[in-house]
Amino acid sequence: MIQNYFKTAFRHLFRQPQYAILNILGLTIGLASSFLILLYLFHELSYDKYHEKADRIYRISAAIQEPDDAFRWATTQAPLAKTLKHEFAEVEEYMRFFSNDRTRFELDAVNYFEDKVFYVDSTVFNVFTFDFISGDKKTALNSPNTIVLSKSLADRIFKGADPIGKTLKSDGDLSFQVTGVYKDMPGNSHLIANAMISSTANANLRNTGAEGGGSWGGFGTYNYVLLKENADSKQFEAKLDEIIKKYVATIFDELNIKVKYVLLPLASIHLHSNFEGEPEPLGNINYIYIFSAVGIFLLLIACINYMNLATARSARRSLEVGIRKVVGAERSLLIGQFLTESILLSLIALIASFLLLLIVIQPINAMLGTNLHITTLLQPNLLIIILGIVALTGVLGGSYPAFYLSAFNPIGVIQGSRGKGGNKNLRRVLVTLQFAISMFMFVGTTVIYNQMQYVQNKDLGFDKDQILTFNLNNRELREKWTVLKNKLEQNPNIISAATVSSPPGQGIGKGIWSIETADGTMDDRGLDYNIIDFDYFPTLGVEFVEGRNFSSEFSTDTTQAVIVNEAMVKRMNWTEGLGKRVQIGPDSLPPALVVGVVKDFHQTALYNPIETLLFLPRFNNGVALVKIKSNTQAAIDYIKTSWQELFPTTPFEYTFVDQTFMEQYETDRLRGQLFLGFSLMTILIACLGLLGLASYTSEQRSKEISIRKILGANTTGLTTLLVKDFVLLVMIAAVPAFAIAWYMMNKWLATFQYHTNMGIWIFALVFFGTAFITIFTTGFHAWRAATTNPAENLKHE
Repeated sequence: MIQNYFKTAFRHLFRQPQYAILNILGLTIGLASSFLILLYLFHELSYDKYHEKADRIYRISAAIQEPDDAFRWATTQAPLAKTLKHEFAEVEEYMRFFSNDRTRFELDAVNYFEDKVFYVDSTVFNVFTFDFISGDKKTALNSPNTIVLSKSLADRIFKGADPIGKTLKSDGDLSFQVTGVYKDMPGNSHLIANAMISSTANANLRNTGAEGGGSWGGFGTYNYVLLKENADSKQFEAKLDEIIKKYVATIFDELNIKVKYVLLPLASIHLHSNFEGEPEPLGNINYIYIFSAVGIFLLLIACINYMNLATARSARRSLEVGIRKVVGAERSLLIGQFLTESILLSLIALIASFLLLLIVIQPINAMLGTNLHITTLLQPNLLIIILGIVALTGVLGGSYPAFYLSAFNPIGVIQGSRGKGGNKNLRRVLVTLQFAISMFMFVGTTVIYNQMQYVQNKDLGFDKDQILTFNLNNRELREKWTVLKNKLEQNPNIISAATVSSPPGQGIGKGIWSIETADGTMDDRGLDYNIIDFDYFPTLGVEFVEGRNFSSEFSTDTTQAVIVNEAMVKRMNWTEGLGKRVQIGPDSLPPALVVGVVKDFHQTALYNPIETLLFLPRFNNGVALVKIKSNTQAAIDYIKTSWQELFPTTPFEYTFVDQTFMEQYETDRLRGQLFLGFSLMTILIACLGLLGLASYTSEQRSKEISIRKILGANTTGLTTLLVKDFVLLVMIAAVPAFAIAWYMMNKWLATFQYHTNMGIWIFALVFFGTAFITIFTTGFHAWRAATTNPAENLKHE
């Protein structure tokens, strides 16, 4: 019986190649897009789950409340994790990551730089899962000044030679012995370390007793604990208040600052963290919901196509059904036949979708910076989901035709009273749903694109264009900065150069400073600060609203002067910022005075409001900025040559401030591109369905058109007659599509502190664009039907 079903199904497909191609193409695109979304979602949901003990690993982060400010940090104090291990029985093990920022390694007089370098406890391999290639992970970091490297970094430095036992020099006359090499951490990690140094080499983490060393007043360490098998994480989190009372409150209570520890499961960090200072870009659980809905939409539209085409073609198959019933076919057998045809189409589309994925997977990986593999879909759990999707698609796509056609009365069919193309109202509902989904996705795509353009072009309060930046990673580079700066400013293509601790686009430091309040008293506040030299503001083009810049004409500026931004003036309720006192040194020294107030500018992305900023003067900071006037490539070549003259063994690596700043929006930009791609797929699938439906509608109404033409109707009127029904459905679909899109996209825009508005033009553009595509898609068949010689359609009547 099943064999006969498939034989009949294949015969039917070969007799109707146009119908088969349209359906298979629509289903292929729908399935391939849905599988791609499934791979992406699987990737996002798999973060950190490769660690064998992931379900018991937690990171402790901090929520901090000041009298006039609040913030959440991913990092906490250095002694925390070790203290928890000593004081709570629930903790089986602990470990800490302390970022070393951009680190210089020297081998055979050649310098290598790496960003992802951390000081860690030797317990790291008891908590996290690392796959060692060489060395013994049980003892690799037990000794002082030892280091383990990722394979990619080891290959880059040692060029394939065995690094075990070799010594790498670093800044401050430090040297580290290589004791291990491990496989690169997977991309689905919330923290990626390409080098890990024994914590005993870092004063902040050095183990000096049960409290774990370091200060309870400084936040900068990623603290993790491994809880025992039967430990209750909620109860353990509640106990963290005891640590705050014992060690933290004594420091911060007198400052009127409250600290709360938050326990975050390791596997939840990537999608659920809302803490500042994460080591890697985060995902967002809302995007999981959005892309899941998009995948369902794509499959739904593909199913709608099949149902529409199958019901529209019911007139052709009604006679077949009538004859089958006359010769004794039961309804259940007919239902089985139609469902078999639908599932067969889905299986063919499944094979085609895998072939399509093989073609597009590498470009997608290159675009997203992911490592998606089509083989992931062959895992048992995902394979079950895929086969379920295919079966569901086949059943949904063929359900209405199967149950509708199989119910035909054979006598009525043979007499011609049934089989006029199925239920037109159902087809209208389905087509309207297609239009609604397509318009919703295009509104979303337009809003995302518009916001990305907004953040790219918004005035940030400083001139971000043509500013080259590079790091001065060690003492030698910083000490020779003045020589390099003087040489650079001799070039006519270079306007100015400056140094700063944190350039725009990067996070800045936060400290507790005693600052003068509006009533003249001194009060301790947590303030964001940046360390700059005297040329920083002129190089960025930042304007002053009060006072002056730091100047060598004032000998006290290096120790007794600060600059603030407008946000600081507002926060402190100052009527006049100049002359206000800030204690930046020991109490025995006189306080610094505010000598200038600069206009607010964005230090970080537009997700965040402009922070209050305190600027402290210091020469030769860790990051250099060079403002280029013209002839960019010639200027870069000159800078590189000048660098190599002074630092022949140190490679010159640079970027531009505008690029660094825009990297903060990279994840949203990539998701926007994904959304655009899936929106185009939605429109393409819908157009394929419209194309087939318009063809059958025109064919079904060919005699009506011929009679109207004989009676005097012109081609334009007849074309309009066939197209207007589809345009009407576009108008109906726009109402729910635009209402839902308005609500959803306003919620997304609210994640930005500064954002564009959803103007009416967006909805008008999408509506008229959809209407145009609809007219273009259906108009050809309508025009061909209207221009056909009436005699061709009526000669057999």
